[in-house]
Amino acid sequence: MPARPPSPTSRTLKLFGAGARTLGRVVLQKLTPGDDADSQARHWGAVGADWVRTLASLRGAAMKLGQLASQYGDLLPPALADQLRLLQRAAVPVPLADLQALIDTQWSAAQRAQVARIEPVALAAASIGQVHRATLADGRAVVVKIRYPGVKEAVDADLVQLRRLITLSKLLPLDDAAMDRLMDEVRARFAEETDYSRELEHLQAMHQYASLPGIVYATPETALCTDGLIVMSEEPGEPLEQARLALPALREQWALHLCQWFVHSLFFARAVHADPHAGNFAFRSDGHVVVYDMGCVKRVPAATVAQVARMLRAALAQDWSGVHDCLRALDGVDPAVDFDELQELYAEFGTLSLGRMVEHDTVDFGQPHFIDDLRAAGRRHIRYTFKFTPVSDLVFVMRELSGLYWLLRTLDARVPLRALILDTLHRYEQAAAA
Repeated sequence: MPARPPSPTSRTLKLFGAGARTLGRVVLQKLTPGDDADSQARHWGAVGADWVRTLASLRGAAMKLGQLASQYGDLLPPALADQLRLLQRAAVPVPLADLQALIDTQWSAAQRAQVARIEPVALAAASIGQVHRATLADGRAVVVKIRYPGVKEAVDADLVQLRRLITLSKLLPLDDAAMDRLMDEVRARFAEETDYSRELEHLQAMHQYASLPGIVYATPETALCTDGLIVMSEEPGEPLEQARLALPALREQWALHLCQWFVHSLFFARAVHADPHAGNFAFRSDGHVVVYDMGCVKRVPAATVAQVARMLRAALAQDWSGVHDCLRALDGVDPAVDFDELQELYAEFGTLSLGRMVEHDTVDFGQPHFIDDLRAAGRRHIRYTFKFTPVSDLVFVMRELSGLYWLLRTLDARVPLRALILDTLHRYEQAAAA
């Protein structure tokens, strides 16, 4: 039987309990002789399994943060990343009857009269809410996205406990100031995700500023949208697992559309869809990609986008000092750190990432060595971890970029990235100079 949403007190107690168990495991690991790979794997596997059970039962910001962490699997202990990935498909639908009270408070009698029927079985379930097919009184088929009761009110309390959980696990090497900036950014995005009136604004903005050939967004029924309900057209398509079996030409068309959409969203719309798990995309036989769920859209400041463009130009020219200066301007590197100390790191990561993207006409995302080589470089330079801090305005942009990579990897596609990157930078610089 699907679980009902937990009470605020229950949420806090469950997260507190997970934190206490995590601390106990950290202490036990330090007291237990041996620090081999097997013992590390067992430790992080146990931590991850506990987190998954706890976060999945809570839904909301708690589960969402676990999903976010899972998309940085390359930076996490493998055993922990393997567990957290389970959160991408761990949401169990709530019975529609348990959501009826929220529906009744969200719609007036006149609005409710415009909806002839809501299908009782959910079409999809996620961390913040779930989606049901519905039929309007005029006969049109739509979908209704319903926020779970209590998740909006629980964001701040969840994040307080989740910060404690991350700190106790020793997972992120961040000082208090960097952790504050990171959690402030996470809090802002999660607060938006639980307010469907903001999702409606994001959806309308993406229609206005990020409409591109090959990309499909749902059309909202604005008169029926509230802060806890959003009604929109149903936009069908094949899931990623089916799309990956398509012919190469079609997969490459989808992949190119995704890449064009990302760079346009960042550099020109300055509004990046930042919830890039596979369930938020569908693929059509005409080459179109459907993008779902505008709850998490990061509006990127113009000054930040300008620094990213400068950093890309510097990296393309192998001007690693210029890259360092851009990172300092973004507060992404400790200002006390001398460039010479990091020059080798910049050169290696720049060559292994952007350098490979522009080395040839196309990039083959089906080749695993790309990420394998970056992981190996990360291990070689691990002593510099504390020199860098997350750039708050780019945390969710990097989340989208990471998700995009895995979409392209799953599609096993070849993409002409060199032309796309150079053309995008050229057009952006022209527009900035105008």
